[in-house]
Amino acid sequence: MQNDTTATSRARRLLSAGSRLPRGRLRQGRTHLRFTLPLLLLVLAGCTQTAGMTPDSTAVPPPKTPDSTAVTPPKTPDTPSAAGGAKAPAGEPAPEGQRRIQARLTGFHALDGQTAYVWGLSSGRQLRLYKTADGGSTWIEASSPLAAESKADPGPEAFQVLDREHLVYTSAGHSLPAAIAISADGGKSWKSGALPEEAYGGETVFTSKQHGFLVVQPDAAMGSSHKRVYETGDGGQTWALVMDNSVLTQKLSEAAGVLPLAGFANRGIAFRGERDGWLPLESRAPGKVTLFRTTDKARTWHEVPLEVSSKDVQGQPQISAPVFWSGGEGAGWMPYEFWHEDIVSLGAYFTSDGGETWKLKAFGPETDVLSAIGSTGLTFQSAREGWMWNGAHLLHTSDGGSTWEPLAGNRVWEDTLKSFPELMELQFVTPESGWALVRSAKADASRLLKTEDGGKNWIVL
Repeated sequence: MQNDTTATSRARRLLSAGSRLPRGRLRQGRTHLRFTLPLLLLVLAGCTQTAGMTPDSTAVPPPKTPDSTAVTPPKTPDTPSAAGGAKAPAGEPAPEGQRRIQARLTGFHALDGQTAYVWGLSSGRQLRLYKTADGGSTWIEASSPLAAESKADPGPEAFQVLDREHLVYTSAGHSLPAAIAISADGGKSWKSGALPEEAYGGETVFTSKQHGFLVVQPDAAMGSSHKRVYETGDGGQTWALVMDNSVLTQKLSEAAGVLPLAGFANRGIAFRGERDGWLPLESRAPGKVTLFRTTDKARTWHEVPLEVSSKDVQGQPQISAPVFWSGGEGAGWMPYEFWHEDIVSLGAYFTSDGGETWKLKAFGPETDVLSAIGSTGLTFQSAREGWMWNGAHLLHTSDGGSTWEPLAGNRVWEDTLKSFPELMELQFVTPESGWALVRSAKADASRLLKTEDGGKNWIVL
């Protein structure tokens, strides 16, 4: 059962290469699919002004650049491949068995056990995008949405893969100026769009090929932020403002339904369909997690009451954006974490009614991790099947997190994680087929791994 949430995976997007997550923001596995990335989109068919909006809610005009300009694949430098092996001409099939990734990988998205996109930077800091259709045996280099050198690492959410052919690239989470590009042919060509000037560091999500949302915080500080939500109906070419909480500093009588000033919107966003969305806020209140929901395309929001673990009532537990599984009839989950000094305890909220209600499942002590681990890769492929990395072992649950067992004995996984100790991304597309991206402690090298037996055995691609 695959993920079917339009969501972003929150804390990972704002993590730069080699940095550690700030307290209270442990990275989990990709909790969205997923048409996801760091900002927020959706179709604007006749948007009307609502309470809390500024009078000027016109779409942001696209930049003055040639429309629908195809970017040709850049020349690949003779650099060592992240997966090993020699290189072949860009855009041409590699010889059988030859690995062609010529980049330090920073993110990937697996569509199934055979098809995946990966991206990263070459030694010359050129953005690289690759696709495999045979489970990683061979890779084809796509064209890059950026012609210039990248000044920052493209994060795990730099590309949203909407389906096998439609991709969206946004730089708002990792570099300036904020840029967006859309491909409808698997990365062979790209069309530039326009983002609001304040889009840097925002949360983005697409609900379809044309429709999406962007949440921005232009002045986040001292535990609060102004929050604005933009919507697109043309694939990111233009954006319109649909919610602005600056009214909270002006006319409180018009503040009904807007997002609060308190808390930061940096933990992802998710939509189930085009109307229903969820936005977690980084909480600063003891014993409280904060989740807001919209049912009218982000025009108005209301808080969702959530319980916390009885042992966490004096601390600051946090959540990340929910994920809903395709074919799950409204079933989904949402990561939960609680910090005890240098120890982080984990759990998850589960829903079976499309996010109307959520029930917390606190995991046992075997899932506690040191805060320095940076990422656990916690991910659920269904309401019962889940995986995570605790810094020593890859753990698996088949009962929704009630019990966890180590998947020990696989020397490839264990040996690789010794040299590449940071787990950047863990995705399972079926209970058997999974992908993982790891990198070195200095963030100067990466490895991509794959399993076809539920994580018991892995190969390096």
